[in-house]
Amino acid sequence: MPKLIWVALPLLAALLLLAVLLLRGRWPSRQALNMVGSVLLAAYVATTAGLGIFWVANQQLPVFDWHYLFGYTTVLLVVLHLWFNLPVVWRWVTRRQRVPTTAGDGPARETPPPRRRALLVALGVAVTSAAAFVLGLRHGRSELRVAWPQSAGAGAGADAPGATDAGMAFVERFHAFSSTSRAGVVLRAPSLDWGDAPPPFKSYPGAPLTLPAPHGATRARFDAGALGAALWHTAGITAHRGPIALRASPSSGALFSTELYVAVRSVPGLAPGWWHYDALHHALYRLSDASSSGDALGAPGDALLQDAAAVVFASAVFRRTGHKYRDRTYRYVLADLGHALENLRVAAGALGVQALLLPRFDEARLAAVLRLDSAEEGVLALMALRPGAPRPAAAQPASRRVDRDAQWHLPPPPDAARLPLGVTSAMHLASSLQAAASRADPIAPPPAAVMPLAIALPAAPPATAPVLDLIAVRRSVRRFATTPMALPALSAVLRAMSSGAAQLSNAVRINLVVHHVAGLAMGAYRYETTSQTLAPRGPSRALRAVARSAALDQDVIGDAAAVFVLSVDRATIAADAAGAPRGYRHALLEAGMVGERVYLEGGARGLAVCAVGAFFDEEAAALVGVDTAHEWVVHFAAIGVPAA
Repeated sequence: MPKLIWVALPLLAALLLLAVLLLRGRWPSRQALNMVGSVLLAAYVATTAGLGIFWVANQQLPVFDWHYLFGYTTVLLVVLHLWFNLPVVWRWVTRRQRVPTTAGDGPARETPPPRRRALLVALGVAVTSAAAFVLGLRHGRSELRVAWPQSAGAGAGADAPGATDAGMAFVERFHAFSSTSRAGVVLRAPSLDWGDAPPPFKSYPGAPLTLPAPHGATRARFDAGALGAALWHTAGITAHRGPIALRASPSSGALFSTELYVAVRSVPGLAPGWWHYDALHHALYRLSDASSSGDALGAPGDALLQDAAAVVFASAVFRRTGHKYRDRTYRYVLADLGHALENLRVAAGALGVQALLLPRFDEARLAAVLRLDSAEEGVLALMALRPGAPRPAAAQPASRRVDRDAQWHLPPPPDAARLPLGVTSAMHLASSLQAAASRADPIAPPPAAVMPLAIALPAAPPATAPVLDLIAVRRSVRRFATTPMALPALSAVLRAMSSGAAQLSNAVRINLVVHHVAGLAMGAYRYETTSQTLAPRGPSRALRAVARSAALDQDVIGDAAAVFVLSVDRATIAADAAGAPRGYRHALLEAGMVGERVYLEGGARGLAVCAVGAFFDEEAAALVGVDTAHEWVVHFAAIGVPAA
């Protein structure tokens, strides 16, 4: 039944009752109509306020539909209520009292309205305003006290005694604070006022270097055109929907916080130096020459950077996402950036360029080179672009194996002035590093999972659609047909999600909720990447309603044929060689990259995909049988046959 009908049901019931009374010749009194209208108004006001204060103000989700429908109905009832009651209220306020004479034998005299009545009205308005003011103050206070993850003091390394435990404790506090629960929606207010949204695009003075059209690049030569094509397929504008410029990679709420910068070393057609990619005009702005960058890219001897033709590093303008999603911002911008980085990786590969992420770099030095306010725009990832075929595995230094003798440090504990965005600023600083030189360890392989009752998946023919074309037409689709999804197509998407070695973290685990897949029973499953099998994780109960409820009642999750639920292993995060806060960043970036593979493989199979980052954390974990003591759910991706 349409949402409008559900919202209007109480009104329809009241109208039906009125019609029955009229047919029976019993027209209700004005007072009866007023009382019924007042009860309905109270119910709709309470519902609208509840949706607005506890849902829309905190999450900005598809509950908007319910909110505005209840709101419009409330306005209608308010008009009716005022129609009935405003004359009565006015007469009450202005009514003169009749006071008998002292002797009692003369006519009563009238006195002006008592002052206490006006005072009561004024007091009511004042109390209401004060309550709103107090609520506003509460919504402007952070409830998380930042405890810096360094037990060994400023300058202590990630491997210092106690630093690992302290860092993981910080991550756990942040993750819990940024999680969503039904009780938290009511009991906890947002931590601060993020203000208005900043502009969706950055601009710099001077004339930009316009790049060639992105669709003409080939593998023949990695020049300015090929670099521009890779950048366009990462964050370029692919369509417009009203005032929103949609990009090549998805973004939470279509807010697109990611900004791309390029350190050019040897790209024909571009002078060496630092450039900013202007997605609005598909152009590059020259920021500085090569000599001004110093050694900001990385530590001396970093093997990934020695023969890189260009290095792309990505930042996030936190307020673009934060003004809407608030304390969940850091989680969203990392997932969004993971999607973009996967596009960059596969687009570069299609152009004959190897793209590898560097797990350790000094954010402060990079921000200084580009004159970024790191509290407002944080550098989050760095990817080296190396033309030519990948080196053999034995000779190629892994992106996680460089200079083991050098030391990285956490930044010193921040003062309050360095945390203008509350927990978002704190988490970004905690996951940032300061370095004298690069040091890292290989990513440990995930532990072998025990898979009882494993279900083998069928093979599927490889997709033939060019990946650059898939990126160019990729869209998030929220409406699915009732047609079941084919099991071979699901198998192909799962294989694509686990293809290749992890770039930053092996913490990501793939879970699956099956609603309507031909040949596969409804239920929750865990995908084991090594054996490429599924293991049931729970009873095949009415998962559509349960999944929709866990995802804050978003229809896209309940209507999909299947939902991928990505979780991250806490022990792997804690064991990250760069420290737990950095491991947390790596895990969420990696989850975003895995999520983007759902879009690309799903698009190649003609399927509709929609990523979702909003859910009740505990309910999402229970949905797929994840123990939150060991894993955290971080990402949803719905998939199915697109609606006609």
